[in-house]
Amino acid sequence: MFEITEGTYLGELVDKNPMASKVLLKYGLDFCCGGQRSLSKACKDSDVDIDQILQELKVNQCISVNQLWANASNDDLIAHILDHYHASLYENLPHLEELLKRVIQNHLDKDTERLTALKNEFSSFSEELLDHMAKEEQVLFPWILNNQGPSPVGPIQCMRIDHDRAGHSLELIYTLTEGYKAPDQACITWRNLFAGLEKLDNELRMHIHLENNILFPRFMEEELTPNHPINLKAT
Repeated sequence: MFEITEGTYLGELVDKNPMASKVLLKYGLDFCCGGQRSLSKACKDSDVDIDQILQELKVNQCISVNQLWANASNDDLIAHILDHYHASLYENLPHLEELLKRVIQNHLDKDTERLTALKNEFSSFSEELLDHMAKEEQVLFPWILNNQGPSPVGPIQCMRIDHDRAGHSLELIYTLTEGYKAPDQACITWRNLFAGLEKLDNELRMHIHLENNILFPRFMEEELTPNHPINLKAT
């Protein structure tokens, strides 16, 4: 069994035991964009009791895992990302946008500042995600699957920057929704919106983890620097 210690990196932890993501998310420990931090550093940064985390992770570790994606081929990993995560986003983003539109139309007066900020943030967040997925599907993934040379360092750098922005957006949306907790006066649409945003948050963090911590490092034969030319506009 994989040994979990204070020095275990979050990205490695979630790869070896995907169910560990539930524990990390519970305590607000970012394993996608922050996957290269050790468990001890992440707990220190977030002022979380590491002994409590270790205890819960070891209990959680008993849950069986069917697929360790670090051992999957590029073809299988990319197919999983497309079929499970991209497909879900294409379906759920318009649905969440419609729910948010209805909440704004009917309840804006109940929390004008917060709902307006949420609308603006989610709109730009959704647009950037769609553009990001198009760049992956039209440029990066074909590059990898067709074994194009050289190593796709520039496109990967671009994707990592997008992931960082997405991570910041998730944090802001989490704050604006007070941890996805709908207010007492919220209608069923409002509650469904917040539940959908929480599900999106959880799935997107795993999505980014699979790319940042498993897929991308396979091609990082040279150090990422801003000097790499990037031209990754999707058509």
